[in-house]
Amino acid sequence: MKYHETTIQVRFYEVDAYSVVWHGHYVGWFEVGRNELTGKFNMGPLQLKEKNLLAPVVELNCEYKFPATFGESLFIQTTMERTEVAKLIFHYRVLSQGNGKVLATGSTTHVLTDLKGNLLYRVPPDILEKIEKMRRYLEV
Repeated sequence: MKYHETTIQVRFYEVDAYSVVWHGHYVGWFEVGRNELTGKFNMGPLQLKEKNLLAPVVELNCEYKFPATFGESLFIQTTMERTEVAKLIFHYRVLSQGNGKVLATGSTTHVLTDLKGNLLYRVPPDILEKIEKMRRYLEV
């Protein structure tokens, strides 16, 4: 398994009164990494909506290990888990570019629905083809 890597730099507004990144911003960084990865395969949120599909988050996990600080350059690493049902599970790692230390890990689970929120039980063939390309890219 490999990761798709996105680079970000901690901005001033992301730092809290304790001079470290506020915990909620890590979730936003997961989204940045996921959207960059899925967009590469024409599976971003807007591209799915054009196909009359949504992929809402139904589960989110984040484990904080070390704090990030203002100005620090980070890698957001994103990969996915192989599933046999109509859902997507992404895994994330936030690393410091300076020393390679893992600052946080997490995951999000997304189900596939139609635009009215009705759960899909099968992935449409054209979307499954894109998911397979993404899996091959990530070696999962």
